[in-house]
Amino acid sequence: MPPWEFMAWIVIPLAVATAIIVAVAIARRAPARGSGGLTRFESYTVSFVGAAAMLTGLLSAVSLVVLTVQGLTANPLRVDDMPYTGSPIPGLEVVENIAGSGYQSAWLDVSGMPDGARWLLVLQETLPGLAALAISIAVAWLAIVIIRERPFTRAIPHAIGVAAIAIMVAGIGSQVAGAFGRAAVTDYLGAREVTGVSAEGASESLGYFALALDLSPIGWACGLLLVAMAFQIGTRIQRDTDLLV
Repeated sequence: MPPWEFMAWIVIPLAVATAIIVAVAIARRAPARGSGGLTRFESYTVSFVGAAAMLTGLLSAVSLVVLTVQGLTANPLRVDDMPYTGSPIPGLEVVENIAGSGYQSAWLDVSGMPDGARWLLVLQETLPGLAALAISIAVAWLAIVIIRERPFTRAIPHAIGVAAIAIMVAGIGSQVAGAFGRAAVTDYLGAREVTGVSAEGASESLGYFALALDLSPIGWACGLLLVAMAFQIGTRIQRDTDLLV
């Protein structure tokens, strides 16, 4: 059975059922409270959020294993988004209001891929999954401490901070690893041959290196770090309150 069929028919249904059971069990343990604590509805809501985070973390872990195994063993290996400069797209020259056309990327099935390029491409695929796993752990942990009505613990700011760093490192690192991995593939194929210009003068070749860096992961990381600082302040206030009591 292929890995995706295994996930679709066995892992995902079992994970969903487990998440629902865990959510209901956690919520049932939280008694109905008055104005000073969580209501029954709030308990169920937080429990389902925590269960969804656990499910996401489980699926992220499974996906990491599958992507890593496929990336290191597949031969030939599919390489997407190779920078490519193509001639006008056939059939579009006659379409009105299209002044020009071409290709910016291509995919290649490459056999005999060197290990260095494989690892870079595996990092491109798996780093976002690692970030998702870190976020899932932080959210699940936060849901548990909220159910226990002790959200301001010393571990929560640390967990949120780790998730923020994971988002930044994975978001930027995935893009950089992918760019250098595709450049390594170009080197392996022969940079002079695959990046040349045809005799007719039409540029139809692979690019050597292309990186359109998206800096939004840094913004998300900074936002989460501010949340971690807010929880750190709440932790100090709660500790001082406990000492007064």
